[in-house]
Amino acid sequence: MPKNEVGAIWLERAQSELNAASGFAIVLGELFELGAPNAVLELASQAVNDEVRHAELCRGLAERYLGRPVAPPVSKRVWMPRHPGADPRLRKHLHVVGLCCINETLAAGFLEACLETTDDPDVRPLAKEHLADEVQHARVGWAHLASVDDPTRRAIGRFVPRLVKANVTRWARRLQILPRDGIPGHGVPTRARALASLDETIREVVLPGFTAVGVPL
Repeated sequence: MPKNEVGAIWLERAQSELNAASGFAIVLGELFELGAPNAVLELASQAVNDEVRHAELCRGLAERYLGRPVAPPVSKRVWMPRHPGADPRLRKHLHVVGLCCINETLAAGFLEACLETTDDPDVRPLAKEHLADEVQHARVGWAHLASVDDPTRRAIGRFVPRLVKANVTRWARRLQILPRDGIPGHGVPTRARALASLDETIREVVLPGFTAVGVPL
């Protein structure tokens, strides 16, 4: 088993998780500006803490596989999409939808693919915990959409196709780090399985989710 390769994958995940924490911190502020319900704010607040914790857990696994200490991921303010054509208020809604409804749901689908090939006693519990958290993070977006009015849902719906495309493209690019044949037993699915999880998640979860909360597609 190529330990260095697995370690590098977990190190990349550590940085990705900390970036997600930064994104959630921005979205949390925007949810306050939008007057989101307290239940949504509570979920978003927890997501920031969860993602920081995920980054440290991933770094710990990277150290285990690499057999040496590794520096913590770099904390930074992440870039948020400008969404041309959206006014400032709608842009905030779109940030919530893009990060939570789409990105975090895709993350959950990917983690399910990881669990299919995980029997390592250190990796499997972490992946299961991570999956459960990502489901909660996606709920931030779905709960927010359930709380907004119909005109806002219609405005959001006009942007959903491009949001889906942008998120899937970004994920597909990121998944190129995975070895073609995966690394069985260690939470690294084949590249084809990981890529397939994107289409499955969009088709089976994300698009039906928008329909369920009244966002026209």
